[in-house]
Amino acid sequence: MNPTNSQQLIGTSCAGIATLLFLLRLQPFLWEWARKETSSDQWVTPALYILAPIWVLMMVALLCMTASGGFDWIGLSRTKLYLLTIAAAFALAMASYLFIGLYLRPGFTPRGLYSPFLYLILFSTVLLVVVSLNQKLVPGFSVQWLLRPWTWFTALSLIGSLIFSGQWIATNGGRGLSSVAMRIIVLLPATEEELAQIDRLDPKDDLETLLRRANRDEKPAVCAAATARLRSDPAFLERMAAMLDSGYSEPALSFVRDAELTPAEKARLARPALNALGRWVNSAPAPNYTTSENFKRTRRWGDELFRILPEKFAGTGVDFSEQQAWYEEKMK
Repeated sequence: MNPTNSQQLIGTSCAGIATLLFLLRLQPFLWEWARKETSSDQWVTPALYILAPIWVLMMVALLCMTASGGFDWIGLSRTKLYLLTIAAAFALAMASYLFIGLYLRPGFTPRGLYSPFLYLILFSTVLLVVVSLNQKLVPGFSVQWLLRPWTWFTALSLIGSLIFSGQWIATNGGRGLSSVAMRIIVLLPATEEELAQIDRLDPKDDLETLLRRANRDEKPAVCAAATARLRSDPAFLERMAAMLDSGYSEPALSFVRDAELTPAEKARLARPALNALGRWVNSAPAPNYTTSENFKRTRRWGDELFRILPEKFAGTGVDFSEQQAWYEEKMK
């Protein structure tokens, strides 16, 4: 290898920043969510928000290593090696995501089985890149012992990610791809125009629109702006209670599911939320009266509501257990 000064600087800097992001962002995130109820997928978006920049930086670092000849021993052309490097970074990101999920939702297995892999995946890659690009600074220190095991693990991760992606696309189709696209969009920063649109909405006349913009499927800044706009109306609580007590309450249910409610909001909205859930269960199709895909969506939505809302409204004196038992019976 004979890296240029720019390749050394860019590759080493990217690896260093990725390490800092792991230690300062991802590690605290894991500690925080390990103490929470993670049977839902609420951890997914913030995990991706942290993981994506880490592995984009590592992809750049690996590309610098590729450009300097670090993978020429594989025997492919440099163009093919660049494409393979991008695929390798994606595969390692997928492997990291898998172990984050296993760590946060370990089932009956101890978390200690999974956390070492998160460290090994990143830090072995960082070590490989930094030492390979800076051989003159560490004469006599070789990472040849690491190169081939790292390559085999990356190859297995790539094969696994391709199999998983193919199976996932076959199962979820266009709707699933659209969902992924929306999650990627959520990771992008909000534009001034998007925030200006929220400011132009009237909390009285555009209540439903604001509720739809104030859930977790929106960018965090947009969600926060829509929530603040809703609460700027003195009659917000009464309008929310009325929507929950009305025939069409899904936007309001989504809001109480996702928002950090104040004590006053919990006290006022607990009973209407219970009523809304009761009407939703009553109208939800039974398994033998709908398609399997629609039943999956219905069950996913219901499971999430009955997991989050009883905990969120605990202490208000409103009991969700009867409605939950009815829901479980109907979904059998």
